[in-house]
Amino acid sequence: MIKKDSDAIFKHLKGFCQKGARVVSPGNVPTGHFKLDFAIQFGMDPTKVDLNKIVNYDPSKTLGIPLGKIVEIFGEEGGGKSSLAYRISGYAQKMGLEVAWIDTEHSFQSNLACINGCDQDSLIYSNMVNHENPDDNYYAEDVIDGMIIMMEKLNVKVIVLDSVANLVPKSLFEAASEQQFMGLLPRLLSSNLGKLTSYAEKNGTLLVFINQLREKINVRYGNPETSPGGHSLRHNASLRLKMSKKNTKEANIYIPDPETGEDMLIGRHSIVRLVKNRFAKPFIGSLEIPIYFESYFPQIEDIVFDTGRQIKLISVRKGMFNWNSFKVEGRKNFIDQIKEENLLDDLIVDIHKISDTNGVILPPEISLYESQKDREVDAVETTVPRDGTEKDSSVSKRKSKKSGRKKGF
Repeated sequence: MIKKDSDAIFKHLKGFCQKGARVVSPGNVPTGHFKLDFAIQFGMDPTKVDLNKIVNYDPSKTLGIPLGKIVEIFGEEGGGKSSLAYRISGYAQKMGLEVAWIDTEHSFQSNLACINGCDQDSLIYSNMVNHENPDDNYYAEDVIDGMIIMMEKLNVKVIVLDSVANLVPKSLFEAASEQQFMGLLPRLLSSNLGKLTSYAEKNGTLLVFINQLREKINVRYGNPETSPGGHSLRHNASLRLKMSKKNTKEANIYIPDPETGEDMLIGRHSIVRLVKNRFAKPFIGSLEIPIYFESYFPQIEDIVFDTGRQIKLISVRKGMFNWNSFKVEGRKNFIDQIKEENLLDDLIVDIHKISDTNGVILPPEISLYESQKDREVDAVETTVPRDGTEKDSSVSKRKSKKSGRKKGF
């Protein structure tokens, strides 16, 4: 009798619930940094483990941030938050997904978006300005409604909001400057984030919220840092990444200026901490990732090594890294040896073969890389133009010195 009643009740609830708690993920969007993607999915640093012993790790499957979730990227200014979001957007576009960028800070940088592989022509963009009717204003409430419409009607799969701190509720926008309002934005987010979470899960859309850091007033003990928007965002976010600058001289990435020979700053290392991660066990410690300001990647060997580890082309056993018959102990020694023996091009060729076979999306640095052979052809074409006259060889040498990095993606 009890069994019969329970079957009738369950039949009545059909559509609301089902037996079994196996949830099928709609997929992942890579951040473009294998170490970070692996830490998000497995809670470990891939450079310190044997990937062959990791249960459920498949190099042909894309790692990264799961679709259908809310992610908060927060931290101090200049930490690389937007650059990481550009990179996520670029990877999503390469996967054939529709991407939208809501720019409440009016700080969208075309060159940084291009460097990180973001296709601006196909990007859905909003800077909160009504170009058809400039007298109209858009508010925080409009952003929330617009995100729901994009998920439901436009099938947008990645939405980036840059940033939460610059959202202005309608009542605050229309008020006089001397009027004081307490907690308008936290209350607005608290009452709507649950709705956004539901729509994101239903449509398989990744919501990336970029946020800033503030300091609490008169805090003598404990951590004074806080982020705008109240506690609802940190509670609803499935993943929270805290980014900060690495304030050491070694953290800056320089290349010699081709004209003057002086050091030119083209990037910086940032520190990423997984403050909250619902997809894997807690990751203790931090990860270091490069943030570039120019389309030039002097540390291509490090990226190639990480990608080789990702697709299991480079294996490790007891600290000994193996690639075909090439065996070196230690990550740094392996990379140094690759440089000394000029094996980088061969390693990249092998990576392309495996990635093409398994459908692995490669980082933009590898996609943009130009082999030594191609660089020599470019140098010859530069030295001997179509008219047959020779140019100054010093010019061609200076141009070929750029280590085969191209602009754009």
